[in-house]
Formats: sequence, structure tokens, C-alpha cells
Amino acid sequence: MEPNRSDETVLDTHAVTFDHQPVEEWQSLEGPDAPRSATTGVADLGHIGGAEYGLWEMSRGAMRDIEGEEVFVVLSGTGRIEFDEPAREPINLEPGTLVRLSDGMKTRWYVAGEPLRKLYIAPSEG
Repeated sequence: MEPNRSDETVLDTHAVTFDHQPVEEWQSLEGPDAPRSATTGVADLGHIGGAEYGLWEMSRGAMRDIEGEEVFVVLSGTGRIEFDEPAREPINLEPGTLVRLSDGMKTRWYVAGEPLRKLYIAPSEG
């Protein structure tokens, strides 16, 4: 995890490095479309107007998740989100894609190539 960078006014989002960790056991998703579980890394960047923002990165592979309220934009990499609850059409992810997720959504994430990196904004938890 990167240190909090809330005091910086300019940040090269592609230069941030991550300490990737394996996903938790319940998030592991392996099968024909997902030959291996992914790893993820987070860099908390700061707070603004009652929200937190940061960078999140997912390696090649797959994982399941239960989402929190957030909006994000993909900065690099490509992938796909599939929705288990509520059922909805998959979303293809590529640089420039903006997505809003709602609290409690059950999703499956797939990344086939280079890591997928996103900038997220979410309500502050504390």
C-alpha cells in the first residue's frame, strides 16, 4: 500500500507502484474463463468533500467481490465485470470507461492482459 498522498496536487497515476496481495479465499475464482485468481493492490490518495479517492490495481486473473458504493474510471488495462446480483449486462473495461457501482452488488472481475488500474471515489468510512 502506498502512503497517503493527500498533500500532493499533481500525481502521475502511472508511476504509482503497488504491493499486490492475493485475493481472499472467498474471492478466488478459477475455471475455464479464469485460470488463476488475481492479486490486487490499493493506494489510498486522500479525502475531498466527504469522499475518499485512490488507485486500485488488479493483476491478470479473476476474482469475485461484493461492491461498496463507488464511481471509478479505468486508467490502464482492459477487463470485464460480470454481475451476479443484481443481474445485468457485463461491462467491458478499457481506459476511459467510467463505472458507478452500488453497495452490495455481487460481481466477478476478469483481467486477461496487463494489470487493470482504476481511479476510484467512494464515500468515506470514517
